Amino acid sequence: MATFVPKLLDLEALDQAVADEAIPWVPQEPGRWFKPLHFFTASGTWINLVKMEPGRRIRRHVHAGGAVQAYVLQGSWRYLEHDWTATPGSYVFEPAGGVHTLEVLGDEPMITLFIVNGVIQYLDDEDRVVQQDDLGSRRQLYLDYCREHGIEPAALTT
Repeated sequence: MATFVPKLLDLEALDQAVADEAIPWVPQEPGRWFKPLHFFTASGTWINLVKMEPGRRIRRHVHAGGAVQAYVLQGSWRYLEHDWTATPGSYVFEPAGGVHTLEVLGDEPMITLFIVNGVIQYLDDEDRVVQQDDLGSRRQLYLDYCREHGIEPAALTT
């Protein structure tokens, strides 16, 4: 049986383990932080943990650049536009083009692993884009936070 190993694949870059304490929780707004785990520049995909305080919301947004996958580690949340609740152990698939508003439920913080493909566009009440988030902007927030706090950024980009 033949084994496929692409000649251009840098196996050293793919095999790594980064300790949790080596990556800070980066604040995005009051009651909301993210912890980047990896940035895939070729596909525009980023993987991060998101932590939010109870009752916090992520404004209505559209996943304009691709699908999102999520796995809930702690707490619970829902989308105002749907009738389901994501609880610890829940897997959530969000297709590209989905529009929703995330709300954290209960009395404990929510921590969820998100795998985001492409662009997130945040909308106002008239569906106008008021903010955009992508791999570049998310990575820059992380790098700026590390620089401002004297933290050596982890090698999270391939």
